[in-house]
Amino acid sequence: MKFAKIRFETRAERVRAVEALMHRAKVVALKGGIFIVPDLALEWLNTQKIAYTLLEKVNQDDVIQALRNTVAHTV
Repeated sequence: MKFAKIRFETRAERVRAVEALMHRAKVVALKGGIFIVPDLALEWLNTQKIAYTLLEKVNQDDVIQALRNTVAHTV
């Protein structure tokens, strides 16, 4: 499965999108307002006309590594 790192354009769009996406797919929240979502979630965001910036396409291993790095730096 392919994933994407994204950032939403506004707080209002972020709230609307994350709330709805959490019912449809696994959403990983990282520092700085960055989210990792499945590629299929991007299609849904586009149909809902929710603006986002695609930062990077990632795979399953990248998602696991991002989660490990986040946990390792938490104080």
